[in-house]
Amino acid sequence: MPQVTLSEDASITRLETPHGTIRRRSPISVPSDWALVRIKDSNLMFTFVEEDRTDVLATDEKTLGILSRVLGEELNKSSDLCSLLLPKKAKSKSAKTTKKSLLAKSE
Repeated sequence: MPQVTLSEDASITRLETPHGTIRRRSPISVPSDWALVRIKDSNLMFTFVEEDRTDVLATDEKTLGILSRVLGEELNKSSDLCSLLLPKKAKSKSAKTTKKSLLAKSE
């Protein structure tokens, strides 16, 4: 579930929600659908992680259309939303073995 805190520029000091009290330095977990509806609220700062991918991928077309207009991004598929909200996957570095290192190991 995404984490939410109050942003540094928030005009409020706390916000009561059905999921708990949101404060500036105390993040709470909220459901993805709750977070997506409030994504442009300047008082809130959301952090999505890889574990949220399945929930974000389940976003329906109507919500995608609304989010597309609100965010000013073209979101044709829920995977577009994932690439916008979720951190980029780290590419694994493959171990390259050179001919020189192979010769050194054999000696």
